[in-house]
Amino acid sequence: MKDFNRHGLRPALAAALLVCCAVFSPGCASHVRVRTEPSGAMVRYRGEGRAAFRWKTAPTASPVEFDVYYGRISAYAIWPDGSRSRHETVTLSNWHDPDPIVLRPDPSIPRSGNGGD
Repeated sequence: MKDFNRHGLRPALAAALLVCCAVFSPGCASHVRVRTEPSGAMVRYRGEGRAAFRWKTAPTASPVEFDVYYGRISAYAIWPDGSRSRHETVTLSNWHDPDPIVLRPDPSIPRSGNGGD
């Protein structure tokens, strides 16, 4: 054990373990809650920054909760009849979870027949 410590392998091993924990840990996520009025809409969201350019669909119809690792997200909803909400942008914090996002249909947005962007 004396040779192991004399060559400085123990501090190097500790440093490598610390780097692995930092790289592979889940990080600081914000827990986001989205409600729609009326409920049952498909929620789409994307982060801003950190290569978050693609729209993602929430795992279930609203109301829905999910974790995101971005500093800001944009979200909107599409109801089964094709009506849509406006895009809502929310700035997230590492210190507390944001208030629930509430999305409502906007009659000024044309209905979409295919549910795409």
